[in-house]
Amino acid sequence: MGDSGQTGPVRVSLTQDQYEVAGIKLGQPVLRTLSATLKVNGTIDVPAQNVVSVSIPFGGYIRQINLEPGMRVRKGQTLVVLENPDYIQLQQDFLDTRAKLEYADLEYTRQQELSRDNVNALKVFQQIRSNRQSLQAQLAGMGQRLAMLRIDPAKINPEHLTRTVAIPSPISGFVTNIPVNNGRFINPADEVVEITNVDHLHIQLHIFEKDLNRIHTGQTVRFGVGGNASLVHRGSIFLIGKSLSADRTVSVLAHPDKYSSDFIPGGYISALIDIQTQPLPALPESAVVSLGGHSYVYVLEKNRRDSVTYQFRQVEVKTGVREKGFVAITMPSDVHPTQTPVVLAGAYSLLAKLNNNEDD
Repeated sequence: MGDSGQTGPVRVSLTQDQYEVAGIKLGQPVLRTLSATLKVNGTIDVPAQNVVSVSIPFGGYIRQINLEPGMRVRKGQTLVVLENPDYIQLQQDFLDTRAKLEYADLEYTRQQELSRDNVNALKVFQQIRSNRQSLQAQLAGMGQRLAMLRIDPAKINPEHLTRTVAIPSPISGFVTNIPVNNGRFINPADEVVEITNVDHLHIQLHIFEKDLNRIHTGQTVRFGVGGNASLVHRGSIFLIGKSLSADRTVSVLAHPDKYSSDFIPGGYISALIDIQTQPLPALPESAVVSLGGHSYVYVLEKNRRDSVTYQFRQVEVKTGVREKGFVAITMPSDVHPTQTPVVLAGAYSLLAKLNNNEDD
């Protein structure tokens, strides 16, 4: 028979026959690496170098813009056509300076010959050379300004001056912001359109400080877009932040395995991070019984009566990660983890026997 005191250890005894009927199996906790998951939230983010704000170097009126948010654009595609009479003046100044330089080149060659034998001519030649160098610098600067407007200086001639310029897309991606409209005057500092390259999106996860020691690069992340989405996407952690935000979280970045059409920059995601523990003492789940919100195991004690073959003591344990039929446990200090036999199978039979004894 078993006995259970209100203040002392709880024990249950079995005869040899009862032991065999209960299917008792004994063993000790073993070290196991268990996997767990950590539920986190985050957003879809884009690296700064993948977001481009398109602006213009010289002001102009928008004469053509056919863009919508979410539209895909390719590198070199015309985004907007601008018009400004000042563009013509830039081209005229370039042509005028080019003509002056052509004359300066001829005069430079002529005076170079004269300066060889004439001291006075040498002084004139030096002035011509200085003027020629100044014109060369002016023409180079004008050419650069025209190039910024996507006007090819080599193709400029008096018969083909243009007052409109086409602004091409510097990258391929999606239009994410259009703060302008047709007919509006755009200053050089104004953003015409924002384009986002989504080829290198990443997932920004918000990890609480207390969980940070469980996170490392290379861990698998399963995530879904939206609050109630199924976790159909996968990725891996590649960067762990080094600063705490106001809510005591750290930003952790993960690369998706592949791009999906439902990835929207700034979109909310829910995710699970697969975490592997360090090797922990673990028992089969069949060894642990739950009672009144507590977890117990049964350990074998020495026989105290000749009529009793086996006597077990009920021991409270702390449980941790559960995976594939095993549960991490922390045994009390008075139980030797490698020398005390623990009931691995048949624990609930002992609990039933204990309850029957109490009912008696």
